[in-house]
Amino acid sequence: MATKLPPFGSSLGPTLGPSLRAWIRRLPRNPAFWYVSALAAMWPVLRLLPPERVHALRTWASTDLGNLHLWPDGHPIESLTVSVFVPQDTIWVWPVFALSLFAVVGALGARRAVASVALVHVAATALTEGLVWWRIEHGSLPAEAAHAMDTGPSYVVVTALTLAATRARPAWSRAVWLLMLAVAAPALLAGLPDGDTAAVGHLASLLAGLALAAAHRFGLPPLRRRTPAAPRPGTETERKSETGRETETGRETEPGSGSTDPDPRPARAPSRQGLSPE
Repeated sequence: MATKLPPFGSSLGPTLGPSLRAWIRRLPRNPAFWYVSALAAMWPVLRLLPPERVHALRTWASTDLGNLHLWPDGHPIESLTVSVFVPQDTIWVWPVFALSLFAVVGALGARRAVASVALVHVAATALTEGLVWWRIEHGSLPAEAAHAMDTGPSYVVVTALTLAATRARPAWSRAVWLLMLAVAAPALLAGLPDGDTAAVGHLASLLAGLALAAAHRFGLPPLRRRTPAAPRPGTETERKSETGRETETGRETEPGSGSTDPDPRPARAPSRQGLSPE
């Protein structure tokens, strides 16, 4: 006799707590899950692709001055979007640092978290590429610097680590993200004394993350879904509901009677003659 197997995942029910099961069910709706998964998937993809394909992908996704030109000379939206998924160096470490996005989503909400890191990514890119343009115009950089390759999630990750180190819940978890930020900071800011544009962008992302954390702490309440307000007395909605209730009440009939008259006549009281003795 064949044994019927239980549905997949049903055996995990008794072993997992209800809060963990609820967290797993909510995981696909968390943007941090998809971003970390995409960064983790890029690790084997960039290792398996031929070097010329990897170079072509990074060249197309680079947020340099050439790609940031408006169409048709460039593709700014595409490069700004794809660049955050294509690391250049130490590919394996970025998904680990990007785990801080889970703390940011938990503290700020999904929409606020995505908007915050995206805003800083665009602003830091504009700052660094504006600096490159200014240096080219003044002769301190060659013209070829306008096409220098610039990809990677560093601006997003630095912002997320800064927000997680200051806004994560519970408060003790902030020490974890602060430690990770301290470990990454020396490499991210290494070229700052020499005016390296990437280091300037990392510093700008860190400062922007601190500013956003302060803004969310003191001036920006978390987004919540609006609940429909109750109708005020005397409004059109209430008058319609009262009219409907009155209509339904008027259609009720007395128990035991088969009449459907909406306004039945009251029963007649017995006469005195019927109550007097014979």
